[in-house]
Amino acid sequence: MATKITTADIETYLQGLGKKDTKGKVYFERILFNIKTLKSGVKIVLDSPDTEPVLKNFKSKMIKTLMGQFKNGVLTKVEEKVQGINKGIDNPVIRLRYSDKGPKYIDFDVKEYPKKGKSSTLNAKISEPATMLILNAALESKGKIFKTEEDIFVHDVYKDLEKLFGTEWGHKLDEWIYTFLHQNILFFKNYSRSTWAPFKHKAYKNQKDMQVFFSKHLKSLQGDPNIEDKARNYEQWNPADIWAVKRTEQKSLENEIEEASKSPNANTLMKLNTHIIKLMEKKELVGVSLKKINSGDTPHFKIYNVDSSKLLTNLKAFSKLEEFNMKDIYFELRNLFGNFPGNETAVPSSPLKKVPAATTYITYGNKEEKNAKFKIAVTRSGVNIVFNTSIPSAKGAQAGQTLKQFVLRLLRSGGSSVTFNNNFKDYPQTEDDFRDIISNPKSAEYKLYKKWFSFVSKHPKNNYKDVKNFNEWAENVQQAYEARIKDGMGIAGVTKLALLNFWYDALKNHDKDPEFWTDILYYGMKITTKGQFAPYAKIS
Repeated sequence: MATKITTADIETYLQGLGKKDTKGKVYFERILFNIKTLKSGVKIVLDSPDTEPVLKNFKSKMIKTLMGQFKNGVLTKVEEKVQGINKGIDNPVIRLRYSDKGPKYIDFDVKEYPKKGKSSTLNAKISEPATMLILNAALESKGKIFKTEEDIFVHDVYKDLEKLFGTEWGHKLDEWIYTFLHQNILFFKNYSRSTWAPFKHKAYKNQKDMQVFFSKHLKSLQGDPNIEDKARNYEQWNPADIWAVKRTEQKSLENEIEEASKSPNANTLMKLNTHIIKLMEKKELVGVSLKKINSGDTPHFKIYNVDSSKLLTNLKAFSKLEEFNMKDIYFELRNLFGNFPGNETAVPSSPLKKVPAATTYITYGNKEEKNAKFKIAVTRSGVNIVFNTSIPSAKGAQAGQTLKQFVLRLLRSGGSSVTFNNNFKDYPQTEDDFRDIISNPKSAEYKLYKKWFSFVSKHPKNNYKDVKNFNEWAENVQQAYEARIKDGMGIAGVTKLALLNFWYDALKNHDKDPEFWTDILYYGMKITTKGQFAPYAKIS
C-alpha cells in the first residue's frame, strides 16, 4: 500500500531544497524557483534559464529528487498537454501525479522558454562590467559574501547580471558564473585588508573609470625613443580591464599621476609606470587584466612588470620573465612552403578548394604546440603581418599582439640589413604579376625570392622539408594567389611572400639570438623589464 502524501508535504520539502534569495526563491541546480500551491496541486515556477540544457537538467534532477524522496509509488510520472503551462509550447509536458483528496499534480511552469542568443564569443563590454558588479556586491563584506556559485545565484546581484547580459547574451551567463566567482575570490584573497572605492567600468553607463583617464593621459607622454616613436594607446600600454581605486575622489588620484609623470626631458612613460608601482605597493591602485576561467580550471593571480619593486617582487603572485635559449624556441614553417587548406572557400576559378593557410608559428618551451609554454602566431591581418601571442597551457588564452613597429626595430637592431617592411605593396599584387616574375629567372625579384626560399627551406630551424625545390614552391604560391582575391590583390599569395621575407631576415640575422624572439613574445604579452609597459595584476 502506497504511503499517503499531501500537498503540504511536497511544499515543505521543496522549500528546504536549497538556499533562498531575498525574494524567497529557492536555488536548485543553477535555477531559482518559486512554489505555488493550487487546487490542482503544486507548481514549480521559474524564469527562463540561460539555456535549454540547463532547463532539461533542472527538470530531470528535480523529478529524480522528488521521486526519491516520496517513494513506494506515491508519485507517478506522466506526459500530458496542460493548458497554461509553458506558454507557447504545444507538446505534452512531464507532470508528477499524486493523490491528496483526489488526483493532484506537480507541474513545471517556465515563464518564458529559452531563446537562442548570439553564438559568438561574449563581448568584453558585457563580461568586464559583470565582474565590476560582482566585486561591488562583495565590497561591503571584503570578499566574504561569495564563496560558491550558489551564493551568486541567490544574491540580488544575479538579477543585475541577467539585466546586463540581456536576451542576446543571457544564454552565456551560466557558463561565466565560475569565472566571476573566482575573480572575486582571488582579488579579495590578495586585497581583503584594503579599502576600495566602488569599482567603475567605462562600458557601464559611460562611467569615467581609470581607463578613460589613462587613454587621455598617455597622449601627452613620451616613450623611449630607442624603442618606439610615440607613446602607446591604452590597449598597447596596459592589458588591465578594471581598476581598483582606494580613493573615493578619483580626481585627486588622477591629478597625482599627472604631476608624477611630468617632465619635458625624460622618459615620461617610464615615470608613469614607476609611479603606478608605488601606488600598487601602497594598495591605492591596482589594474587587473581579466580572463575567462573555464569550469574546473585552477584560477591564477599573477603580477607583472614590477621588477623595480622589492616589495611586490617578493610576493608569490609575482611572475618572472622566463628565460629561453635557442634550443627552447621552435618554428612551425610548413605553411610557407606547402599549400595546406585553410577554412575559407576558394574562388571558383582556383584549382584549390580551400584558401591555403598562411600562418606560421613560434613556440617556446616545447615544439609540440599543446605542451608549449607560449606561442606566437605570425600571420596576416588586413594587409600586414601580425604577431599574436597566446598561452597554450591556458587553453589558448590570448595574451596580446606585438606592435609591428617594434618587430621592425628588433629586426634592424645591431645594424643588420633587412628588406622586410611589413608592407604588402612591396610584393607582386596579382597572380599575373607573380607569374611574370617567376617566368623570368634573370629578373631581380626572381633571384631575390629564390635566395629567400633556399635559405629558409634549408635552415636547421625549418621543421618542414617536403617542398624540396624552388619551382615547386613557386607553383604553390601561384595557386595561393589564385585562391583568394581581395580588393584586386591575390591576398594569400602576397601573404606567403611577405612571411618568407620576414623569416629570411629574422633567421639570417637572429637565429642565434634568443632575446630577439623573447622580446617579440614579451612585448605582445605586455611584459617587459624595460619599463615600457604598465604594472598590472592578472586573474586567469
